[in-house]
Amino acid sequence: MTANKKGLNPAQVQAPQSAQHNSTADECSTTHQRQPARATTKTERAYLLLLSCPGGVTENDILRHCRLSSGRNYASQVERTLGIRLHREDAPNPDGIGRHYRYRITNRSDAERVAGLIGQMRQRRKVPALSPGEVAHLITPYPLATSTTTTA
Repeated sequence: MTANKKGLNPAQVQAPQSAQHNSTADECSTTHQRQPARATTKTERAYLLLLSCPGGVTENDILRHCRLSSGRNYASQVERTLGIRLHREDAPNPDGIGRHYRYRITNRSDAERVAGLIGQMRQRRKVPALSPGEVAHLITPYPLATSTTTTA
């Protein structure tokens, strides 16, 4: 029989003993056992945008889609971190005032390296890395060519 058929007010019905607990104590104990994953980092968002746009991204694209300024800093950072060279194309702004570079990954080898870096960043945040299917989908548009790694 349900509580209402017994003539009880829902406020008078108690949860089963197994469902009753001290929520504060439970929250504290689970907080120490497993930490929640941290939010996506700015760098990870910028790298993922760069990887997901085979035609390249401008500094304004990074600003608009990732809510980040200084898009050129993220492009330079991925180059330094992975030792690759992005293609830079001078592109006018849509409003006709000023210009920005369009940054583009040039080949599949470099795209794989960027995907691997994103996977490492996700692992540090304690979230699953990009699946092999996601990586394949992201790198397929890039041409097979020699790597554009920089030499020091």
